Amino acid sequence: MQKATQFLESPLMAFSYGVIEGLYDKENIWNWSSRKAYVNFCAARSMDFFIYAPKNDPFLREQWQQPWPQESFDELKALASGFQSKGIRFGIGFTPYNIRELDKQSRLQLKEKVNALNELNPDILCILFDDFTNDVIDLARKQAEIADYIASLSTAKQFIVCGTYYSKDPLLQRVYGAMPENYWSEQGKYLDPKFDIFWTGDHVISLGYDQPGLQQIADDFRRKPFLWDNYPVNDPDWLKSRLRIYTFTGRPWQISEWCSGHAANTMIQPWLSMIPIATLSDLYQQKERFDGHASFRNTVHDLCGDSLAKAIIDNLIYLTEEGTLNFSEFTRQRLQDTFSALQSPVEKPFSDEIVHWLNLKQ
Repeated sequence: MQKATQFLESPLMAFSYGVIEGLYDKENIWNWSSRKAYVNFCAARSMDFFIYAPKNDPFLREQWQQPWPQESFDELKALASGFQSKGIRFGIGFTPYNIRELDKQSRLQLKEKVNALNELNPDILCILFDDFTNDVIDLARKQAEIADYIASLSTAKQFIVCGTYYSKDPLLQRVYGAMPENYWSEQGKYLDPKFDIFWTGDHVISLGYDQPGLQQIADDFRRKPFLWDNYPVNDPDWLKSRLRIYTFTGRPWQISEWCSGHAANTMIQPWLSMIPIATLSDLYQQKERFDGHASFRNTVHDLCGDSLAKAIIDNLIYLTEEGTLNFSEFTRQRLQDTFSALQSPVEKPFSDEIVHWLNLKQ
């Protein structure tokens, strides 16, 4: 019989879902106009939030002590205002890179950075300790202290922490060293109830989620996990040859009962990412009535127009499964000819991304 867990109460108890831009790829960086397109997209699809957290923005990670160039900072302010004007919460993902403990210098540096972040007026601040080596003693407690200090300086209303070990995936321990004993339960112990905690699942890129797996980590965290879902991500080298545009699978709508939130990370291609992410919105709105394939077909027609939708559906297996590494020259040329011809104002953002993908050097 499964034990009952007394969860710590977060100030934001209602389940929320939305988008997180969390890409690593340094050669295919989203432009500002694509990000701004998500304002209307998220509003139309009843998304709760958009979090700006690209790992390829050095001013949020390796060079966080340096200010953004003024032009980029102005773009971020405009982006935040755009989302908030539509009632969509705007978030920032900040990595206090190489901060191992709070001393006088680190406190001053963090205060300066958080003051700059406050100028963006974020609703959500994500404090990310993921994907860099942090070989310190008492890791969970020290990260909780750093997170608490950052939150004390922030004007954000919601805080989400991502630990160094955010999945059961052996990859993390192979790359970043052995996980400290009881790391997840100590996260739950030391992090204040005001913090949500990100979780990607059994793997960094998980195929799906179920109640036993989410309940187990909820027991450790002493709160429901907040999913950082790496679907439809395709920026790892082994996925760049595929467009992961099909509907969300392996994610039952009951995740809305098992988790505090669900953030869908995106592909290299911002416009094409809208297709699967829109089906996530259908999943949570339609619940037991959700038909994944019907949602996909309806979404493609709605976003891309009928002609481009037909071309995508007709070639779906080539785009999502076979991928560019396996294309014959005949197939590659046929797809280039097909999608290059679809250039109406509605079609162009999507078809251009497909054509560019077809020409990417793998």
